[in-house]
Amino acid sequence: MKYFNLIMFTLILFFSSCGKQSADITILHWNDFHSHNIPWVPTRYNEAQHTVGGYALLDAYLDSLEIVFPGALRVNAGDDFQGSPVCAVTKGISQIEILNAVEPDFFTIGNHEFDYSWKYLDSLRQHLADFPMYAANLINVETDESAVPGCKIFHQNGYRFALIGLTHPQMNFLTIPENMEGVRVADPAKTAQNIIDRLKKRGIQCFIVVTHIGIEGDRELAKAVPEIDLIIGGHSHTYMREAEQVNGVWIVQASAHGRYVGLTRFHIDQGNITSLKMEYVETVAGRLKPSQDIAEIVMSYEAGLADKMNEVIGELKIPWIRSGGESNIGNWIADAFLDAVDADIAIMNNGGIRKNLAVGSILVRDIWEIAPFGNTLVTYEWTGKEILEGLDNMVQKHRSLQFSGITMVLDREKGLIDARVNGKSIDPEKIYTVVTNNYTASQANNYFGLTVDSTVETGFIDRDVLIKAVRKNPIIISEIEGRIVYR
Repeated sequence: MKYFNLIMFTLILFFSSCGKQSADITILHWNDFHSHNIPWVPTRYNEAQHTVGGYALLDAYLDSLEIVFPGALRVNAGDDFQGSPVCAVTKGISQIEILNAVEPDFFTIGNHEFDYSWKYLDSLRQHLADFPMYAANLINVETDESAVPGCKIFHQNGYRFALIGLTHPQMNFLTIPENMEGVRVADPAKTAQNIIDRLKKRGIQCFIVVTHIGIEGDRELAKAVPEIDLIIGGHSHTYMREAEQVNGVWIVQASAHGRYVGLTRFHIDQGNITSLKMEYVETVAGRLKPSQDIAEIVMSYEAGLADKMNEVIGELKIPWIRSGGESNIGNWIADAFLDAVDADIAIMNNGGIRKNLAVGSILVRDIWEIAPFGNTLVTYEWTGKEILEGLDNMVQKHRSLQFSGITMVLDREKGLIDARVNGKSIDPEKIYTVVTNNYTASQANNYFGLTVDSTVETGFIDRDVLIKAVRKNPIIISEIEGRIVYR
């Protein structure tokens, strides 16, 4: 009899673990919110000039969609930090408290969550966050084990499936290296495969990977691990007109800044997605009443900074528009650096310029949102020979930055053709002084294939320099001047 009971108990466990073999699953997802906590007006693809987003409105849209699709999961693909004055002043605490109220079911750690260091993020995660953070490939260097949970099993409509979190493998390039002290990032594909292999032994057949590695990284992951069913992505701020399928793996992403909620619905049968549809629900203001509890949290943070941040300090006559090549906002920022510091050349990284700005009044808030990281300005010295080699390497590495004090002619195939400092040919033997932010200096090898042996701190914070520059010359007409010419 005891053997009969054992067999029955085993069968009960087996069938209960299997659950249903098919289900309709709904996931509501957003990514790269970048602390756009208050409503905003998009400058692109917005002829009606309508206002969108803000966390209180985004939450209201999530609530509304959950009424239509009961049991839908809330999934955040990372980079909630960094982008607003409130986030910078509170060092991300504002976002943790807001997310505690929004209650995401799954949150993958993005690269900007590390901007105040892993140790600081880990403290917030353990002591303040009420929601779990995931990144299976974030490894504790002392234990060689995952530093945070890697996956979670969900049940929806009686079906069991797994969500796996993966963060960006190039974190030492995406943040200041010392911010990663104590952790390293493992290969996303190997990590995903290892987890899938383990979960299969538990009877899990459906694998959804929530990544913060960018659309190209998602495509490579899909090629490497075809057993993934769906990738919900972040990092590249990609607007997708429809879901993409690579190597049989579905890929979706929901643009950025809370303008859209990604609504992804699919039918899973015997471990295979037989149909999938991804739609964008734009979070247009006026259609829904913002969630009151979220609005109160947001405004409690904003109220303390409103007077300072809403001060008008200048007027922009031509829109500031970021680009991969020379940009007018990049020229203006680099010029401001050079005006503030005694140097020959100023460099600004494109990734540090966080938003465009329309014609009109320039607020203190705008400068904080354009340069939210609070990087310091540093100087260092390179010989003319190093500058020429560095610019050539920059082209070969397919990097792009913004410059002042130097002009260049580049060829995407041949590299550097010509470069001049203050209109004069670069002397290979001369020593030139460069000013940039501390992040760009720390990544000189990634940008230029060169090292910076030592830097001198100027004591200036980049956004303070920019605010001072606006106050000094408040009527701003910034143009592209041919500082970077490709032929």
